[in-house]
Amino acid sequence: MPEVRIKKRFSALAGAVLAAALVIAPLTAAGASAAAPVLGTVGTIEAATSDGNHESYWQARYASYNATCYKHSLTESTVHGAVTDGGKTVTLAPFQSSWPGNGWAALIVNSGTSNNVIVKPVAGIAYASPVNNGGQQATVSHWIVCKGTLPTPPSVVTPSLTFTPASCLAAGAIVFGQNVVWSSVKNADGTTTWTASPKAGTVFPANVTTSWTVPDLTKLSIDLEGCRPTQPSADESETVKTTFVCAPPLATITTTTTKTPYDVWDTTLHKWVAGTATSSDVVTTRPLTADEQATCEPEEPELPTTTVDTKPWVDGSWKCGDTTVLQTREVITTVTPTEGEPTVTKTSEQQTRKLTQSEIGTCPLVPGKILSACVGDVPYLSYSVDLPEGFVASSEKPVTITFVNGHGGEDYVVTGQPLSGKLLWPGASDAEPKMWPGWDLVDGQYVETSGNYAWTRLKDVVVKFRVNPEYETTVTYPEATAECANPALTSVTPDDPTDPTDPTGDPTDPSDPAPAPSVTPTPASASTDNTLAITGGTIQLGALGLGALAVLAGVGMTIVSVRRSRKA
Repeated sequence: MPEVRIKKRFSALAGAVLAAALVIAPLTAAGASAAAPVLGTVGTIEAATSDGNHESYWQARYASYNATCYKHSLTESTVHGAVTDGGKTVTLAPFQSSWPGNGWAALIVNSGTSNNVIVKPVAGIAYASPVNNGGQQATVSHWIVCKGTLPTPPSVVTPSLTFTPASCLAAGAIVFGQNVVWSSVKNADGTTTWTASPKAGTVFPANVTTSWTVPDLTKLSIDLEGCRPTQPSADESETVKTTFVCAPPLATITTTTTKTPYDVWDTTLHKWVAGTATSSDVVTTRPLTADEQATCEPEEPELPTTTVDTKPWVDGSWKCGDTTVLQTREVITTVTPTEGEPTVTKTSEQQTRKLTQSEIGTCPLVPGKILSACVGDVPYLSYSVDLPEGFVASSEKPVTITFVNGHGGEDYVVTGQPLSGKLLWPGASDAEPKMWPGWDLVDGQYVETSGNYAWTRLKDVVVKFRVNPEYETTVTYPEATAECANPALTSVTPDDPTDPTDPTGDPTDPSDPAPAPSVTPTPASASTDNTLAITGGTIQLGALGLGALAVLAGVGMTIVSVRRSRKA
């Protein structure tokens, strides 16, 4: 855009007028009684120089803003602004988007011998002309304004952090403020210190909080007193004993109440268990009934006494699969005559009681097909278990499967599994590059190692299936002749693996039949320990294992022996 420039002739005339004003001004100031107040805003006052009268000087000075400067006289009309307050101040116009840069970089108000220099002036504010040697505010001689590209100020961001503490039902959670860089340090007392740092292009306000110490947010243990479930009601039973006497005619009833509280918390079982039972007697008397008095003959000074002893209810035997138990109690009636031996009559009463979930939960899981199998060249564990009759699981995937490391190392545990399905053998991988337990891939070569769950290749690895009922069996890794037992002894390039041919069907699915094998699979040695761990019963799975082998195509399979455990 072309800028308004004063002609040289007019400049000379204005210079002469300004020189005359400078001569007269001290005389006028000397006659004044006091200096008048300065109008407008004062920046930095500098002595005027001949170089400072040219735009190029200020463009070089504010080159960091890529400044373009313009010089205007006292009376010049310009879109950049105007001389205001009767020639004592300069007020800039709003910066236009079509101009170069993005704002006003500098304003220099000259009064002859001095400059008022303002960096990043603001439109609409009156900026003062400097005071002359007589202490009076001089009239503006000329003013120079510079457009430029000003740095964008950083955004002000206030960091924040809030958290909800852990409870018995859930872990705690942290809510972090946005647009902030967070770092943390774990403290020895279990707390964590979180520190906020500003991102590039942002700053924090002064005196703002930037560090928070957060307690451990792990879900609280059920063993804590406040997290334990409600204490179960005490078991209560009572026996009643009635004694008759005819003189005086009185019946004495003794009621014995036995209470067994569940007031002991077991930190191993994580539940309430029975405490110490207590008994109390309540003795009451009543007159004999007419029938009872009829046994007291007047002519007989001494009558027989009858004592009725009612025993507590006793559970009968029950087996896994039952949902109720038959209870029996004995009633003993003793008639003691005045002479001779007493007569004792024993009768029994029966009732049916529903078994509790805790009682049904002592039964083992009911095993289906449980075997080790190859799908192509990948080893799997295939399984199927059923819940005891009447037992209700807490979810659709309640099973926890544990490969028990019998050599002192850490077990391999998989949670949240369905009642039937398959899972990769520990240490195995069905993704490229494929992997097998006891093997590692080093520089493109498979090498044997004692790590990567090599212990699961040993004979008769114990595998536990647990919901609340528990079932335990042993499985054996496929023999070395099986297709999936070991990697091929060739170099493997992870980016271009050899893709084995998948067999028809899924041999690891207990419900998925497969065609007859083209190569007879080799079963591993079956465990000879088929006994139930606690109850002592025996389950024969030979027919099941051999039958499964007969229908698996191209699959190495292992017959398993089963041990079932029932915990009281």
